[in-house]
Amino acid sequence: MGSMYGFSAQKRINNPAIILDKMFRAIPSPCLSANHQWTTREGLVGLGTTYPAKASASKYYAEDLSSGMYCIFDGIIYRDNNDLNRKSLVETDGAAFLLEQYQRSGTNCLRNINGSFNVAWWDEKAHRLILANDKLGHNLLFLGIRDNILVFASMLARIMATGILSSDIDIEGFADLLNYGYILGERTLFKDIHVLPPASFLTCEGGKVCIKQYWHLNQVESHGRYDKQRLDELENTFKLAVKRSILPDKTCAIDLTGGLDSRCILAAAVNQRLPFITHTGGQPDTTDVVIAKRLSAQIGVQHCFESINPQMLSEWLVPMVLYQGGIFATIHCHPCQLLYSPLPFDAIVQGTGGEFARGADWVSPGDLRISNLTTEFIMRRLSSRTAQCLNMEQLWKREFRFIGMHAPREHLHSLLAGYKPKDSPIAVMKYLSLNELGRKFLNKAILIARGSKGAYFPYFDHQWVEAIASIPISERVNNRIQTDLIKRLCPEIKDIPYTHDPFPLLAPLWKILMRKGYRVVKRRTLQKLQFTNINPDEVPSTYYFRWSRKEMYNTFTELLYNPHAAFRTYLNWKTVETLLNQHFTGKKNWEILVAALTVFEISHKLWVAPYKPYTDDHVIPLFLPSDLKKAI
Repeated sequence: MGSMYGFSAQKRINNPAIILDKMFRAIPSPCLSANHQWTTREGLVGLGTTYPAKASASKYYAEDLSSGMYCIFDGIIYRDNNDLNRKSLVETDGAAFLLEQYQRSGTNCLRNINGSFNVAWWDEKAHRLILANDKLGHNLLFLGIRDNILVFASMLARIMATGILSSDIDIEGFADLLNYGYILGERTLFKDIHVLPPASFLTCEGGKVCIKQYWHLNQVESHGRYDKQRLDELENTFKLAVKRSILPDKTCAIDLTGGLDSRCILAAAVNQRLPFITHTGGQPDTTDVVIAKRLSAQIGVQHCFESINPQMLSEWLVPMVLYQGGIFATIHCHPCQLLYSPLPFDAIVQGTGGEFARGADWVSPGDLRISNLTTEFIMRRLSSRTAQCLNMEQLWKREFRFIGMHAPREHLHSLLAGYKPKDSPIAVMKYLSLNELGRKFLNKAILIARGSKGAYFPYFDHQWVEAIASIPISERVNNRIQTDLIKRLCPEIKDIPYTHDPFPLLAPLWKILMRKGYRVVKRRTLQKLQFTNINPDEVPSTYYFRWSRKEMYNTFTELLYNPHAAFRTYLNWKTVETLLNQHFTGKKNWEILVAALTVFEISHKLWVAPYKPYTDDHVIPLFLPSDLKKAI
């Protein structure tokens, strides 16, 4: 997968090639990569793409000199057909395809294009630049304007490398990071830089910038019931989504866990006899690894186990933030291993986003509208453990307290204004989760993996998302859809246990509690009888909250206890110190707080105060692999 970047100015820039070169070199790649850069003669516009060296430049750049049209893109475009018998479902030259579609129907073409992409079109005659993304905004597109210069890139680091935009911290973005664990809406950690909303296009012409949304998930009307006919339609749609993700010209690995999301992808791949292997990362003998090995052995496919080395995790924290731009507060940085590990596959297929189909939340019956009570419910569910368990008033310094406490609520209210479904609050939360939490987490996975691997997500296929959204929330039974698909597509793996049993979404509370109690008694009884074919104890595949107190302890303590830490400008140190002490002594788990502060501090060191030693003995160590250090 590639990356795109560029700028547009209202007056001539004397060094356009230098700007593009800085943007290209901002992200070091562990693999051989190439780039294509183009600027106007007047130096008004510069466009650039970077891509794997083995790929052809024509896939990411296209031009039509007769009409003065140019196009760059980043991602993958799926062909407009539903033929499962077709060998390739992917456009081989995405840039040329997007340029042709734009010349035919302008930005209206975006409504009918399925894929995961960012695109930039430049019209030389009209002096018009258009930036756009796909319907779900899979790959975040960062952008900012200063001194009549618009700068954009698929990765935040490329924008920061230009020095054109200010690196002033956006306190409201930092407040979101602490409250939700990710930054809502269009904000980032920096005031001058925003993210293009999903399903949107930006037009820059004559010094004016306009952003419009061409599609919204809420436009999909829910109707009907979940019956056999609907299941038939879902089966074909999901098989198509999986086939699009497992490319015939690459060695693809299904990222297999013990749950239903990845297992359903596995079932669709087996059913269609697609070429693939399976991959699981984690610790030996944990739930995900044990079940993944059993599933792989059952269907007779090669399984690749990747051991996560906790001693190496500290080295991946800085690359993680460098690649994903500090949007997501997480210390789950092991995907960075994909950049350097000699794993036997070219692309990875993940089950991220499956929760939109699982119906995994509980609601009370009724046709509830968005009210103050609904807003409080949604905010509570979306908030991180830090925000739920801590008095945020004590966390912020007095001068930043109002912003820190009220900004996350105002941001959520502005997002809710775009959602007015006829279903319950849980439907609203699922839409928000898909466009916010899922989108930001997906961006992290794509950006980290794109340096050396392709990353594909069948559950975010536009046709699949629209098919699921058209099913009323009351008809989505917890785990039922995926369970039914597995029974149809690959029944030989349905009896291998998974960690959750299906429950009806609108079941009364007493029935839920009785069912859960029955499961506990049954499991313990079978364990006493030494019966082995039971659900394994649910052991997490990673132990970040434990590793943060041992293997990663020095990294976090040197970073967060530093008297010059940047977050001390905004937060009460005494409160933070108490929470950090509780976490690192094992009294309480404040992993989200530790992650948010870590991401903020590393972002600050990368782009606000890069690599400047402090005046005393406290120096924040820069945990970067040697080749990344040299490149930067």
